[in-house]
Amino acid sequence: MGQERMGRKRYVAILLLLLVIVLFACLPASSAVWRDVRRACGLGTFSDAADDAPFALHVLDVGKADSLLLECGGEAMLVDGGTPDRGEEVVQYLTRRGIDSLCYVVNTHPDADHIGGLPEVLQAFPVAAYIAPELSVDTVEYRRTQQILQEKAIAVQYPQAGTTFSLGGAEIEVWTPPSAADGLNNHSLVLRVVYGDTAFLLMGDAEREEEEALLASGMPLRADVLKVGHHGSDTSTGKALLDAVQPRYAAISTAWDSSRLPRETVLRRLRSAGVALYRTDVCGTLLFLSDGETVRVVTENEACA
Repeated sequence: MGQERMGRKRYVAILLLLLVIVLFACLPASSAVWRDVRRACGLGTFSDAADDAPFALHVLDVGKADSLLLECGGEAMLVDGGTPDRGEEVVQYLTRRGIDSLCYVVNTHPDADHIGGLPEVLQAFPVAAYIAPELSVDTVEYRRTQQILQEKAIAVQYPQAGTTFSLGGAEIEVWTPPSAADGLNNHSLVLRVVYGDTAFLLMGDAEREEEEALLASGMPLRADVLKVGHHGSDTSTGKALLDAVQPRYAAISTAWDSSRLPRETVLRRLRSAGVALYRTDVCGTLLFLSDGETVRVVTENEACA
């Protein structure tokens, strides 16, 4: 009888242990405290490397699409949300980071692979401000985003060129292209983020026309990290831009499809400029971490680091 009782206790203990492991490993974190518990139990993820970094840029692996998370001083900002089918994945990533609100959500331009996942993000988190170019398109993704912005009464800002705002200790300057620019890609908002002596240039899907206007604007472009425009298309990342930016690192958010991006011509230009190249289709999600003086890189696929 004693052995039977002991066996039942052992069985219950095992079940409880399994339940705790499943809860910690599988349920998304809903707060920074929950994330810390997961880390203490050895159930964290590679992105925990960002916890001790004063500034972090996460280039999420969302296929041939863009979604970038910026964290600084306890504040968070999302730039684009990937395609509609990856929106929930973006939400889960942010939740695992312990993020419970966003200071800003930026949509660089309303192409489906940039705006598509934002409805899920806007539904999941309180958002202080939504920043986008003053463009409207007749697409399901755009209409759905506008609907949620109205339902949740989220403040919408259409910035002018030179608009600046802060995220923790980081300063962000926005470039807006001329209204006569050709096509949605050339209407992309471009963001230059400065933290201490380090800088990050986020190009959206800007193509050569917008790059030329940006170069002529006089906006400072020097950056340690370049988020390559238009997923490595040869319509973007011209030599003149690279000469002005002089990046140490470049990030390309892409995946294989019929477009076959990134193009070899772009890769050659980057290599010729001595830029260390990181691709989400090869390296998974990318972390660029700054202490205000230097930038280090952490990748989901450790072989890429």
